[in-house]
Amino acid sequence: MNILFLVDSLHSIAAGSERQIYKLIDGLVAQGHNVSLKLLRHTDFTRQLTNFPCTLDSLDIHSISSANALRTMINLRKQIVQHQVDIIHAYFPDSCILAPLFLKTKKNALFTSRRDMGLIYQGKPAWIYSLLATRTDAVISNSKAVSDFIAKKENLSAQKTRVIYNGLEEYTVTPDSSFTIFNGENSIKLILVANIKPVKRTLDAVIAVTQLIEEGHNLELTLVGENQDTDYVATIVDVINKTGSSNRIRLTGSITEPRRLLPQADIGLLVSESEGLSNTIMEYMHAGLPVIATNVGGNPELVIDKHTGLLIEKGNIEQLKSAILSLAANKELRASLGAAGKSLIQNEFSIVALISKHEAIYTSKSIRTQ
Repeated sequence: MNILFLVDSLHSIAAGSERQIYKLIDGLVAQGHNVSLKLLRHTDFTRQLTNFPCTLDSLDIHSISSANALRTMINLRKQIVQHQVDIIHAYFPDSCILAPLFLKTKKNALFTSRRDMGLIYQGKPAWIYSLLATRTDAVISNSKAVSDFIAKKENLSAQKTRVIYNGLEEYTVTPDSSFTIFNGENSIKLILVANIKPVKRTLDAVIAVTQLIEEGHNLELTLVGENQDTDYVATIVDVINKTGSSNRIRLTGSITEPRRLLPQADIGLLVSESEGLSNTIMEYMHAGLPVIATNVGGNPELVIDKHTGLLIEKGNIEQLKSAILSLAANKELRASLGAAGKSLIQNEFSIVALISKHEAIYTSKSIRTQ
């Protein structure tokens, strides 16, 4: 197949949706497909990127309502027809508008992706995407929760929606003795891997752990992720300092491969306001960690309560404290939840499945004849 990906921009290929795009393209190329990637705009990362599995170009579109965007997309459409592109797949808000508007033809199949619980609609209301549904063969989501949510928001029929779970690549988790993220030998060690910003509700975890420490529990918490909101990070640091917990709660900043740190932890936390299908939870589970997560988005599709982890309601610090204490006090429960989670990831959330399921959708006659 001749496949073109249209993506707003790439700031990294180390994690999240950008990592999934990279692994999908890499896998499709390995399967013998002719793949190209068009970015609406470059970032510092992609300007310096030299080792990518397919050709990568920037369209230099900074505003989708500009005359430049109109000219550029018309030219891209001509190229698609000339090169007989079979599949168009768009990711992120601007591309998911431009691709249906300009790139759908009678001879290609066009897909757009949704990967979160509504962030795509910030500044671009859902009705815009709903209007474009007739020029979209299917909308691919990374969890059933996201698919159900966007179907309702965009008034999509069941025939227009598909679910393909994120794929987690195999990784041999070995302890990294060169970078120790906890101080105590006998403490229960919690890790939260997420960029630090309000939607991740990192402060909830900090408040819960500081309160438990003040109540006499031997806990440590390490926060791994980029500091993306200066004021929010300052509030977190202020809570840590005011409670005298700086020797128990640590911020590492951004880490290139956080999975190498997971063997140092006993419990993985993710207490976000919103999630699509969390790579972080998948990585916790693959490492055999029991998980405490908020009951939002696709989290319940991974964290099966009391089987692969514990679910709490978002913003409920008392529930979070109770869940932490339940796991901290029961080593056998931690082990059983961790083992069940690891089995789930290995069996159902692989890169091989990610690639094969996209291929199946791309070639589906039922989709092309809708």
